[in-house]
Amino acid sequence: MRHTTPAIDYIRKLYAAQDALLARIDVSLTLQNINMHIGPEEGKLLQMLITLHQAKRIVEIGTLAGYSTLWMARALPAGGHIYTINKDPRHIAMAREFFAESEVRDSITMLEGDAHDVLPTLASQAPFDMVFIDADKNSYNDYLDWAEVNIRQGGLIVADNTLLHGTMELSEPPPGIAPATWHGMRRFNERLADPKHYFTAMLPTQEGMTVAIKLV
Repeated sequence: MRHTTPAIDYIRKLYAAQDALLARIDVSLTLQNINMHIGPEEGKLLQMLITLHQAKRIVEIGTLAGYSTLWMARALPAGGHIYTINKDPRHIAMAREFFAESEVRDSITMLEGDAHDVLPTLASQAPFDMVFIDADKNSYNDYLDWAEVNIRQGGLIVADNTLLHGTMELSEPPPGIAPATWHGMRRFNERLADPKHYFTAMLPTQEGMTVAIKLV
């Protein structure tokens, strides 16, 4: 989980308390020095978006250990399902273990492999109601290309890390950020800012979370 502040701690305690399973995933990742997953306040936000939008069929690009998957699966309406894509064997093993312990395991299908290879296999089941993108930043525009075709009109496109470590407001890529990654995220954000195609807001979470409604 990302760094915390007294305000974030207050929000998490009051509105986004983790249950024992989510806490175990968080601790497990922290012990392995893996801090890429969303925070519980962001998980609760995803649940609210799913509930408000009544998103029934969701694709998640980037499972990690299944932390965000479980937050979303628990908000699905009756008959809902989430397909989550995971390519790292270590993360796959972790996620399968945690999913097996969850009461929503039957609502989750984990697809193993690189998202570039897996996403085309889901096209026959399109359109989907929502996609959540939280994977390799270099590929965000590729994933948006897929979403533009396979998410229904009025569906949700949600992406995490869209402030790219607080570098998007800079005029050029800073040291430590690959220029291709920086320019790619700039392009991704600019595409979602197009009012002819999307109704979009970027939320100033710790890493930036973009929420877009697909208009056409």
